[in-house]
Amino acid sequence: MSATARATLGWLWPLVGTAYLVYLALQPPPVRYVGLLCLAVVGPLMIGWLAGGILGVGPWAGE
Repeated sequence: MSATARATLGWLWPLVGTAYLVYLALQPPPVRYVGLLCLAVVGPLMIGWLAGGILGVGPWAGE
């Protein structure tokens, strides 16, 4: 795998994982509760990751 493809796929993993948790949260219980609980934990981390990548603030900000 090329370095460019690895960097692109590495950047997409958090988005794919969060999309999957949203999918789980939209399913009938008890899977819904697992998805919502995981989103409650991952949501703030995802917001921080996006803020670092887009706004350049926080621990995930590029140098």
